[in-house]
Amino acid sequence: MNLKSLLLSSDEKTVRILRRVLSDLEITVEHCSEVDDAIRRITRQRFEAIIVDAANVENATNVLKAAQAAPVNKRALAIVLVEASVGLKGGFDMGVHFVLHKPFAVELTKSSFRAVRAIMRRERRLQLRVPVQVQVECQGANHYKAKTLDLCEGGMALQFSRRPTNESTLRFTLTLPGMEKKLEIVGELAWEGNEEQAGVAVQKRQR
Repeated sequence: MNLKSLLLSSDEKTVRILRRVLSDLEITVEHCSEVDDAIRRITRQRFEAIIVDAANVENATNVLKAAQAAPVNKRALAIVLVEASVGLKGGFDMGVHFVLHKPFAVELTKSSFRAVRAIMRRERRLQLRVPVQVQVECQGANHYKAKTLDLCEGGMALQFSRRPTNESTLRFTLTLPGMEKKLEIVGELAWEGNEEQAGVAVQKRQR
């Protein structure tokens, strides 16, 4: 499965070069030219990297803050693309992991992203998901039934019988294969998928 990145940029040349470079490195690119679209995707999908063009520093900063605030993308690498007027210091002042200068030279950019890809892969391994299906009882302001689609150390993906509405934090009760006791987990909805699917970021576990 390819690594996933989100790219916010309205510069056609930048988008074209990064699509080529990242494709060669087996990194899928979801491109957004509008801030609202980027933030919406960040709250609903998991990405290994968030790449923002700092041609508009305010827009770039807003997207980076949204990624940090979204439980599903807290561990995503933050990469900013800067002009000479912003510079390295201006880029790192935005709280990112990598700063890349525009305009790009293809081979130099590919070399930079090889290092990025290695870290992206490491982070994905840390969040390795195990496909398993068990029934889950969910309690918030209302009661819901669901089943797991996969589990990882930091959360799980669920298929709900009906989508939770106006809920953020929920209590989940489930029994894992090979365990006799029920497991109680407190978590928050981190992203929403198609139909009735959603991701949960675990806050704590009660024994």
